[in-house]
Parts: sequence; C-alpha cells; structure tokens
Amino acid sequence: ETIGQILCYLGLKVNRSRGTWALQLEPIPLEELGRPRIDCLVNICGFFRDMFPNIMEFLDQAFDMVANLDEHLSMNYVRKHSLENRAHLKEAGLDERTAQRIANGRVFGPRAGEYGTRLLPIVEDSIWKTEEELANVFIQSMSHIYAKDLHAFKAEAIYRENLARVKLLSQVRDTHDHEIIDLDHYFEYFGGLANAVKSTGATRPMMLISDTAGEAICTEDLQSSVKRGIRTRLLNPKWIGGMLKHDYHGGQQIAKRVENILGLAATTHSIPDWVWSGIADRYVFDEEVRERLQNNNRFACGRLIERLLEAEQRGYWNATKDELTRIKEAYLKLEGEIEEEMN
Repeated sequence: ETIGQILCYLGLKVNRSRGTWALQLEPIPLEELGRPRIDCLVNICGFFRDMFPNIMEFLDQAFDMVANLDEHLSMNYVRKHSLENRAHLKEAGLDERTAQRIANGRVFGPRAGEYGTRLLPIVEDSIWKTEEELANVFIQSMSHIYAKDLHAFKAEAIYRENLARVKLLSQVRDTHDHEIIDLDHYFEYFGGLANAVKSTGATRPMMLISDTAGEAICTEDLQSSVKRGIRTRLLNPKWIGGMLKHDYHGGQQIAKRVENILGLAATTHSIPDWVWSGIADRYVFDEEVRERLQNNNRFACGRLIERLLEAEQRGYWNATKDELTRIKEAYLKLEGEIEEEMN
C-alpha cells in the first residue's frame, strides 16, 4: 500500500505484461495525470532493508526515472529537487555518476548493520536536553542513502536538504492490533522524522495516518489517532483491568505506553494537557488503581509517575499545583514502601 502511494505521487504505473517478476515502470503522461509529479522522501528501517532489497531497488528506479524525464520543473518536483541536489554536490568532489545517484536518490535509512535509530535509548533513559538534540540524533542515524551501487552511503547534507522540503508525513496503519501509542517505533520514526523536518528550519509538517485495516480506507490526522489510542487503551478501565491480570508484565506495558506518549510529545507536540491529567487521575489519584498497579509491578508504577513529572518539567504538561503536589506525594510514598521492602 505504501509503495503504491509513492508511485501514485510520482505519477508512475506498473506494467505487468512481462509477468509478475518482471515489472516495468511507465510514466503517466502529464496530460493524463493532470497535476505535477510530487516528490517523496522515503525512510526505511533496517528490517525493511534486509527483507525487501528488491523493493528498494524498485523505488530507486522509480525516482531515477522521474528525475530524468524531460518535463518542465513546475510539473516535475522530483526533477526540480534532484537538479538542486546535484548543484550542491558539485563541491563534494564526487565523480559524476555517484553524484547523480545521490542527487536522484530518495531512500534513506540506518547505516549497514543497524536496524533502528539511536533515538529510543535516549528517550528511554531521559538523557536528552533539547528537541534539537533529538533531531540531530535521528538525522545522524537515518542519513544513509540506498541507491544503485550505493549501500548505506552517508549523505547527511543531501538528507537535510530533502528534509527541508517536506510538507506532509504519511503513515499507513494496516492493523487494529496496535494503536499509535502502543509501539515506540511510531514516535521513533514518524515522530522523529517530523522533528527532524522542523529542525531544518521548515514548518512542522502535517502528519496523516491512513488506516487500511477495514474495507474502507480512513485517513486522519495524528491528533485524532492519538486521541483514539488514549481513550481505548490507557484511560479505558476494561483495558487496564485486562492488562493488570498479567503479573509484572501488565504494569510494564502500561508504563511503556506512557513513555511512548512522552516520545510523541517531544517529537510531534501532539499530546494535549488533558491526556497527562487523565493519566494522573486514572493511575495516581485513583487509589484503587494505583494500588493494583503497584502490586502488579511497583517499579513500573514508579516509572509511570516519573514520566508524568518529566512531562511537566519539559513543558509538555501544564499541570496544576494541586496535581503536582499529589503526584509528588504518591511518588515519595511509593519510594518509601519500596525501600522498606528491600530492607
């Protein structure tokens, strides 16, 4: 679905006359297309790189084909941006062929041997200071180009240049098993990319998620997706009860989702105050739920409270004085009980 979306933006169609294993790309004439060819920046993870090298080659062929079409720049943004990239590569001292491959390349990912970004451990351990730092870590991790005869070639300058042109981020979600708050990879890649785009001086991009799990495709903004995940997961009494039936692991998963929300707040600014207040009401101020969470996994309970305090300290939650006082009291009480048990 994502590959089809990219080909649609580029104004390409697939010719299968030679068989399934010999697909041919064909440009849709501009007269038929009725709009400009839209440029795309593709970010992949290490698993995609290792499992689908044929798809990466296919995409690279697509971008290279469109970049070389003899069309007016106002109707072919891929060609326009590739020419701009090429002009900035002249000073790099690369041979003509390599420079052309880099200028036309739009598939970027981690370096060879790596599968994710270094964003996750930084957020998990709360060792970052600014959002700019998170953006730089993401860019350092993802600025390796994958093109013909170029495997994980470090091209940070061109990656930043491509990032600065991004206006829209798109994510396809093809299953109901996971909401956007359920997996840290959403804030790592989707949020990390949005934060990286903003760091280049561009405006914060629009973020859309297309749900293709049902018969009808539904596209919504990030805020709507986050809201649904919060309502159906973290603030849902039935979900909480189901999670806490699993000793230790249930509490761990609850705390992990709060961490994911903090990651989304840092990278997308999509978490409103009511979310943090709702989490505090449900898991800290509700003594019955807090006791159940603590009995399930007291360390996860402490971690959840720490995330609430971190959200407030970093400016993602405008907590009231009363909320902060009650949260700190609950944390000190929990710390004291843990120390007594360990002694």
